Amino acid sequence: MFQGSLKKLAFTAVVAAGLALGGLSPAHAADMSKDQVEQIVHDYIVAHPDVILKAVDDYQKKDMQKRQDDALKMNHEELFNNEKSPFIGNPHGDVTMIEFFDYNCHYCKQIFPELKSLSESDKNLKIIFKDFPILGPTSETSAKWALAAQMQGKYFPFHQKLMEHKGPFNDDDIEAIAKGIGLDIAKAKHDVEGTDVLLQIERNRTLASQMNFNGTPSFVINDEAFSGIPDQKDLQKKIAEARDKKDGKSSDDSASDKDDSKQDGAKAADDKSSDDKKSDDKKDE
Repeated sequence: MFQGSLKKLAFTAVVAAGLALGGLSPAHAADMSKDQVEQIVHDYIVAHPDVILKAVDDYQKKDMQKRQDDALKMNHEELFNNEKSPFIGNPHGDVTMIEFFDYNCHYCKQIFPELKSLSESDKNLKIIFKDFPILGPTSETSAKWALAAQMQGKYFPFHQKLMEHKGPFNDDDIEAIAKGIGLDIAKAKHDVEGTDVLLQIERNRTLASQMNFNGTPSFVINDEAFSGIPDQKDLQKKIAEARDKKDGKSSDDSASDKDDSKQDGAKAADDKSSDDKKSDDKKDE
């Protein structure tokens, strides 16, 4: 179905462009033979192959955006209210950023200082971490240890040390970091292979799949989802836009409540809109 829609869209775009290039309106085209129309379209494709590529690219972006919008609505609770997901910042912040990441991802390490700085400077921001190990065995192991550290209240110290680690790492490096932040190693080793940790990682993988996140880092900021490596200014802009959008929704809701109250004399309803999520960019697959 997707391929059929794509072909139809591309053909329509090319026919329209080809006829326009030939100086013909659809009305004139109706008087032409099938062979004449096909020749005009053929000539246009040969001269402008980029039209097909752009039509396909635009369609794919719109399709991806819609699917992510739908996934955000469907998975809102799992994204934003999973009590087992580690986070930093204000637990009641008006903007929530979610990062799907891998400890072996160079770009995740590159963006980490920006996230840490934002969490320190923006006192109304919450950042949720979704461990999404996709880059090899040590990705899996480190994610398990991170969630085991969370069970001892030391997720972020472990997370920070591993994000700041230069170059490749192995199981000994992971255990050394765990010891360095004061983890109970015996308990951590038990929890690393426990059901809770394994289920949490699988939940994150399922969620990433439903969100069409195929690489890291990938983000959700309120109702916007995207993948890539934005710099701090980009993130600040997206956070500000999310905040403005939420304030706008709140204002609209308040105005609506007042109108309803005037109409039927009932007290204003406590109708709080959900903040859903979406986006795209470069990926570290």
